[in-house]
Amino acid sequence: MALASINTRRRQTTASATPIARAVPFIASTSMMVLVPIWQPDALLQALAPLGYFDASIAVWITVFAFPLIVLITLSGVPFLRARKRHVGDFAGIDATLGSRLSTLAGSAQVVDYIASFALAATTAAFVLVSMWPALMPMRTPLAVCAVLLIAMFQTLRVSRFNHLASLIVLGSFVLILFLTAGLMGSSQYFSTTSSSDLAIVSSEVTRGTPFARGIIPGLMASLAVVLAPVLLLRHLTTDLSTYHRPRYKHAGTAQLVVAVAGSLVAITAMANIADVDSGTYIGRRYTLYTALRAVGVPEWLLIVATIMLLAVAITAARTVLDDADKLSAELTNFHVLPNYLTHAPTRRALTPMLYAITASGLVIIGDSEFRFIVPTLVISGFISLSLSRWSTMRYWSAKLRLEGHSRERITMKRSRLMAIIGLVISVVVLVALFAADMFRGAWIVAGAILLLYVLLYSVRRHYLNYGIGAGETTTEDPIVPGRVHYMIVAQTLGPVLKRATRWIESTRPYSIELLHVDSGGDDANEALQKWREEGIDVDLTILEAGEARPTQAVIDHVRRNRNAHPNRLVNVVLPQVVFRSRMQARLHNNELQHLQKTLMKEPGVLVTLVPWVD
Repeated sequence: MALASINTRRRQTTASATPIARAVPFIASTSMMVLVPIWQPDALLQALAPLGYFDASIAVWITVFAFPLIVLITLSGVPFLRARKRHVGDFAGIDATLGSRLSTLAGSAQVVDYIASFALAATTAAFVLVSMWPALMPMRTPLAVCAVLLIAMFQTLRVSRFNHLASLIVLGSFVLILFLTAGLMGSSQYFSTTSSSDLAIVSSEVTRGTPFARGIIPGLMASLAVVLAPVLLLRHLTTDLSTYHRPRYKHAGTAQLVVAVAGSLVAITAMANIADVDSGTYIGRRYTLYTALRAVGVPEWLLIVATIMLLAVAITAARTVLDDADKLSAELTNFHVLPNYLTHAPTRRALTPMLYAITASGLVIIGDSEFRFIVPTLVISGFISLSLSRWSTMRYWSAKLRLEGHSRERITMKRSRLMAIIGLVISVVVLVALFAADMFRGAWIVAGAILLLYVLLYSVRRHYLNYGIGAGETTTEDPIVPGRVHYMIVAQTLGPVLKRATRWIESTRPYSIELLHVDSGGDDANEALQKWREEGIDVDLTILEAGEARPTQAVIDHVRRNRNAHPNRLVNVVLPQVVFRSRMQARLHNNELQHLQKTLMKEPGVLVTLVPWVD
């Protein structure tokens, strides 16, 4: 067999962005963390309601206890980022390590995670309005639904985001919250006074197993999930690693850690000051932040300014989630978890906000825009995805250790694996604690929704897995009149369908011939290379990186580059195509090939040949 060359082509990148241009999307992504001190106190006090008047003081200790856990979970993500390629998301690494079933489950959990994050941002916007003007309380759910629909509509119409202005508002809101909670509310020596005695009383009740203690354990378990929920929002900081300079994983991990520490400290400060105010004045258990600010005499005009800024931050956060959801849907489509026709950028960008708006609105309506329903949904889906990602990281570095002999590299890999194990243990403990808490009985409903979505998505992926290799027809060799044409055979998969098409084209004695395979991320390129060697196909293999819009764009660009380099050469693009009796199966499987065929037929000097494989 002749020696075959492997040509890996990467799309050309533009000049590196300025530090300010890189900081703008990063600051916009931190908008989710700026909202944490707004909704977390209410959700935390609702979870700790069984503790009675001890809830505010115990909430402070729970928030402090969560701080090292948040740091550990954040650090456990650095090895995952290190193993991740720049141009793909979290799904690719999970799929390459854990296989299609578990990666599809992770994808389903990520979808629900993003839906809950979107609903949380919109609900926080309505919550801020109701906190400022309590007369709007009956309108809280309609306001949240309206926020969901309007933000999704703006995203669908691609209304300008004004990222620079949004970044300034996010930074100003963070400083304003820090000023209000730490400066105006007046933090006292909280941890050395009443809070420690309250903690001792609650510990005594739990130790003695009194009837009062029966609700304490579920309350503490539920509150642990609430205080760890912000760590899930850090995912939006690293959706696109191209925002960071090289080495990107280090800068991305550092950014996550800095934001996690800063957000945790602000949350602790806010909760400690609320407890301080509550020790002198009863502030109620709803809209606690605004009620506490009013209790210490903060001017109404300043609260109005804070409300306007926080509304802008909530809108920025919701639109950031929708942007990340669009990237997630593109990645899931490239891995055939979603139908291929969703890969088309205009279609995907229109459908993604609409679907998220519908599901998020349903989540808001079912939960009556209460954080005690939305936050557990976020925690369950987020920590399922987090557990699978940490598990895949552990297996990834374990596999690397079996091949690495250099002592320094082995030490780094062992540290990476250890951090991944720590993150996995914490994630599993949080999931178990949340399912064990009686307060959040809706946790089982959320888990059922994730499993239902998993069945739906895996059925689509199984179709591509089954029919990607071809079935039904035996290979034949038909003599065809030879010609002097450069043939490009599109190789979605390197199975019998491609092998039969290659034999047909080789029988024409082509002037030149190559196979084109689009890398969908993860280990797809290595698997394609291994399959090409196993099949013994005596044709050069060219691996192309998928474009931003859709995978077939990489093939179109390659054809155009070839035509520009050789204007007198005729190019014949061969499309091996499976023929189905069902129109639905044909729609799922051949949509991208049909788009490629229609586009190439408009290119000068390009022929298109279809090689059918009857199912």
